[in-house]
Amino acid sequence: MKKLVSTLLSVLLLGTMLLGCSSKAEVVTETSKAPADGTASTTAADASAATEPTVIKYVSWMTNGEDIPFVEAFMSENPDIIVEYEAIDGTNYDKLLSVRLMTDDAPDVFLIQWAQYAKYAQENYLMDVTEQPSMALLQANSGLANAFTMDSKQYGFPINTNGGPLPIYYNKVYFDKLGITPPTTLEEFYSVCEKIKADGVDPLVFGAQDKWPIEMFFRYHQYTNLLSEHPQYANDLYKGTMLPSEFYKSEFEMGEDLFNKGYISKASLTLTWPQSVPYFIEGKAAMLPQGPWVPSMPEFAELDPSVFQLAAFTSPATPAADGKIYAMGEVDRSIVVSSTTKNKEAALRFFNWFTDKTNLAKYLSAQSLTTVLDLEYTINPIIADHIKNISSDKYQLIWSQDVQLTPAFMTDAMFNGFQNLLAGSNAKAELERLDSEFDKTKDAIIVLK
Repeated sequence: MKKLVSTLLSVLLLGTMLLGCSSKAEVVTETSKAPADGTASTTAADASAATEPTVIKYVSWMTNGEDIPFVEAFMSENPDIIVEYEAIDGTNYDKLLSVRLMTDDAPDVFLIQWAQYAKYAQENYLMDVTEQPSMALLQANSGLANAFTMDSKQYGFPINTNGGPLPIYYNKVYFDKLGITPPTTLEEFYSVCEKIKADGVDPLVFGAQDKWPIEMFFRYHQYTNLLSEHPQYANDLYKGTMLPSEFYKSEFEMGEDLFNKGYISKASLTLTWPQSVPYFIEGKAAMLPQGPWVPSMPEFAELDPSVFQLAAFTSPATPAADGKIYAMGEVDRSIVVSSTTKNKEAALRFFNWFTDKTNLAKYLSAQSLTTVLDLEYTINPIIADHIKNISSDKYQLIWSQDVQLTPAFMTDAMFNGFQNLLAGSNAKAELERLDSEFDKTKDAIIVLK
């Protein structure tokens, strides 16, 4: 299937970050062994020196091992390079990675979240990759290329992009049992939640102990009803023409309302993202709002179709006055090379291999990810209708921001705010806290244009 949206004009400079597919605080390391030389015409010492591989470090937040097969494929094709793969906590990724970058422990190649890009580039942590051969794919998309350009240079490559309302996953067998048709409006969505609740099942579950899964439901701002009037909302917040409590008001009030009505499982606060998946599969909750990667998860691979059939619909949202649903798009994972790597040739070889059209298409297809790059890859059939839906004229996706909000505002304010709602706080208190936290981080905001 061709790219996610065929007519996008520009791509986001959005001050949010996608926190990947997991946030378990664990480390996963994958290392290959040096190949044997097998050459009889040299001494053992010469053979060892000739075949000694270059070791590079690659870091991401894919703590479920999603990237390990990809790393192994690269090493299979490049036996002279060992890639030591490490996955670190996604929720605290910026904090943990920043410490690494300031020391001699900086990885050679790593993934970053979008809110980190401009900051890391300005702090000279990222290598200029403008002239690398794989960058031609990015540069063919003027909007994306412009988003990644700083001082006429580009310092990274967008692995995948998301945008618009999330897919909400459900068990078709259960919906059929209750006679439920997937909702297309917010009113229908609330009615579906009420019917499920009456059946003794939690309508929605989030792995909210990890914070980002519930915030992600609101991340694209389709519930603010203000994007049509404030497409450059981050700039308006920065200039003070609009307060965060005004812009995010509808989102926090909706979160509070869903929880108070009993539509969000109380277990959400104690479940991590990985734990929320079996909770959903076991039928304790009927719906799981989450990103496009869910259908590729092994937990859904061998379920009895007479009991569980994974399906998805697009999160309903109320249209603006012109009939369109306005929402943000975002870059999720970007791959970059450390400016201080001591293994430049090997690091760049891995970077270019990762972002090669063929390899990138395999990566996206394997993990059920999406992109706006002009790339042929496979969209999982479970989310095919969702992708078609948000690519239609019904949705107006906004893909650029002139100002990049800080990671601290997003993690300390937005993430904590929605988690606090589940812990008994209220929208009014959390919106007031948003204004306060925004003021604290305002000096660190990066103006891009």
